[in-house]
Amino acid sequence: MVYLVDDDKSVCYGFGMFLESAGMETRVFGTAEDFLNDARLQTGDVLVLDMHLPGMSGCELLHKLSEAEVVVPVIVVTAFDEPQSREACKDCGVTAFLRKPVDAEALLDIITYSLLMMAPAMKNANTNKYIN
Repeated sequence: MVYLVDDDKSVCYGFGMFLESAGMETRVFGTAEDFLNDARLQTGDVLVLDMHLPGMSGCELLHKLSEAEVVVPVIVVTAFDEPQSREACKDCGVTAFLRKPVDAEALLDIITYSLLMMAPAMKNANTNKYIN
């Protein structure tokens, strides 16, 4: 499952349709709070996350996941390529940091890489855990 958290409806629609056409099951959330209330992360899931969200930021969501010891590949997409955002993402173990506009094929490649390369390392990680 690819979870996409972004407040830009056109980004959610475009990436969602593209990823589903590539055979990936996708769930879309407009806020971090909606994601936390409804998502059930498991081994083999990937989170595509915008950093600038209404309410809880993407960085705050990363910290919540870390505090809950939930380990999944996270791909950050943002229109704001700020050094402090990159550093915060690096500290939280983000898999990739992409600046919008993001090429859909590049995103698909990174998701596929995340699933293939990181899944074996995550088998023993605690991903089958509710976040809230």
